[in-house]
Amino acid sequence: MTARTEDAVPGPGASGASVVPLLLRLRASNVRVWAAGGRLHHETPPGGVDEELRTLLEERSADVLAYLEAVDGIESSTHYVTMRDGVRIAVDVLRPKRDGRVVEEPLPALWCHDRYHRSDVVDGLTWTKLDSRPWLRRILDDGYVIAAADARGTGASSGVRGMEFGPEESRDAYEITEWLAARDWCDGNVGMYGESYLGITQFLAAGTAPPSLKAIFPQVALFDLYSFLRPGGAFRHDFIRNWGAMVRRLDTETGAAPVREDSAAVRAAAEEHRANTDVFARAAALPFRDSRGEGDDEPPYARQSPSTRVAAIAAAGVPVYQLTGWHDTWVRDAFLWHANLTGPRKLLVGDWSHNGREGVDLAAEHLRWFDHWLKGVDTGVMDEPPIRYRRRNAPPGEEWRTTHQWPPAGVRTTRMYFGPGPDLPATSVNDGTLTDRAPSRLGGVDDLVVDYTATSGTATRWTDAYGGPFGYEPMNGNDRTALTYTTAPLEREREVTGHPVAELWVTSTHPDGDFFVYLEDVDAEGVSHYVTEGVMRASHRALGPAPYDNLSLPYHPCAERTRSPLPEEPVALVFDLHPISHVFAPGHRLRIAVTCCDRDNAETSAHHPPPVVQIHRRGAHASFVGLPVLPAAQEQET
Repeated sequence: MTARTEDAVPGPGASGASVVPLLLRLRASNVRVWAAGGRLHHETPPGGVDEELRTLLEERSADVLAYLEAVDGIESSTHYVTMRDGVRIAVDVLRPKRDGRVVEEPLPALWCHDRYHRSDVVDGLTWTKLDSRPWLRRILDDGYVIAAADARGTGASSGVRGMEFGPEESRDAYEITEWLAARDWCDGNVGMYGESYLGITQFLAAGTAPPSLKAIFPQVALFDLYSFLRPGGAFRHDFIRNWGAMVRRLDTETGAAPVREDSAAVRAAAEEHRANTDVFARAAALPFRDSRGEGDDEPPYARQSPSTRVAAIAAAGVPVYQLTGWHDTWVRDAFLWHANLTGPRKLLVGDWSHNGREGVDLAAEHLRWFDHWLKGVDTGVMDEPPIRYRRRNAPPGEEWRTTHQWPPAGVRTTRMYFGPGPDLPATSVNDGTLTDRAPSRLGGVDDLVVDYTATSGTATRWTDAYGGPFGYEPMNGNDRTALTYTTAPLEREREVTGHPVAELWVTSTHPDGDFFVYLEDVDAEGVSHYVTEGVMRASHRALGPAPYDNLSLPYHPCAERTRSPLPEEPVALVFDLHPISHVFAPGHRLRIAVTCCDRDNAETSAHHPPPVVQIHRRGAHASFVGLPVLPAAQEQET
């Protein structure tokens, strides 16, 4: 839910690196620059500027000119829109100009409901959505009004926030949508854009069924709040602590752009926001789906999770185009949204993290979608299969596939069983084998003394989601703390596309524990690469019916009443890993690694001495991971 985005390169119309830092340096040196008559003009202070700055201005003059001319092609206005309870919502409106004059004909409007400031003032310059998301400039030029609103309790808006995704925020979205539709410059057709939190608010807005909301384009949007904060019961404390600190800073500092130059109102709003709920403290106090905090008349997850409003969102029927990536925190959520909605919908899945969008033309995809639904233009967007996804590590030219269903037709679940290892393990605790042959009744057991240094790293899908680094390092270090099970080198490529499901049969010297399972790709040099993961807290292992279409995956109620300690006899932990489409090349090996800690990304209670965990691999207690394998064309024919 970070405010950072791969497309946050300030400077509409600028090529290469942003010119905004250069403009800030020029401003600090009292150099005035302006565009007139298709040329860049500048006025230097007495004494001039240093040689480096002069050289930069000369080298980037074309980019600076393009930037200033682009800004001149926009009419920008700011507004307060008063909600039903008196809260004032700050809204930016950006309208296109033609030949220096604002377009007067009514146009469709696209807006975002922003948690991270609709616009900011940095060293006297205002950065709008066109600066942080340059692709929006093409949308504006195509004949749309672009708008952005500070959510209540944030930025320049007044109000106080409770736990995130509250019903007040959804009702605000209805009112803002209809306010936009009623303006003289709007033709009554409204859409929404944005990623992460700004994607979630689109679904929540759709659930209120504003008559003028004709389509949305949510990117990387959460579905089930509990399953994100506490997947399988394990607390993602690092994410919520860092994200909570970030939004607290944004809410209570005065960097948000004012409405009509009213800086006093921004200061007053920031002071009011100090009463916002501490999101980390709130999440830490709610360990179960049915937990209640002080003063709660119902479990907060039942009220705040977007998944609890899926019926209303589906009933509204607002067309939805989702974008996500295989290493996003909410890639599973995107498939759940797609499965639970019934109206027109599309889903694009790339080889991205939460903040990556490499290789996709965001402006083009948004225009195809909104031109169809808001302008009535036949763009062909609804003639395509609804799901398009990229196969990771696929041969060049064979990366992208489309499908009408998920998982794709032809996917077969292959059970990969855990087997024994050599006498002298070298790369992990046990160096076990992974095979599609079920073990004998005799089988065996692997012991793991829990290692609390185990970690998948500090540049993961989880850190990326709050604006931290991303780029998984080789998993060999984590493997050394783990029980691992590895196949022989593959004779032909193998594609895993869908949702892997782990079934671990475990015992432990402690009544509880966290079990992390990683699917890895081991290359010909023995380097182990992260593919996907899942986690289960043993005491939360109970299964139950899901309150929504869960894609036939295991669902854990994670209620206080269903919590159960580990018994002395082996019990099964059944849970899914994040979905993936990954091609394992010939000569590579598949590996499953099992740890009981992910130090940098999840909170696991440490015990001394550390528990000894046993993974069973015999007879009725055979541990395995079910991999969704899509056979090659020739294999499917046979």
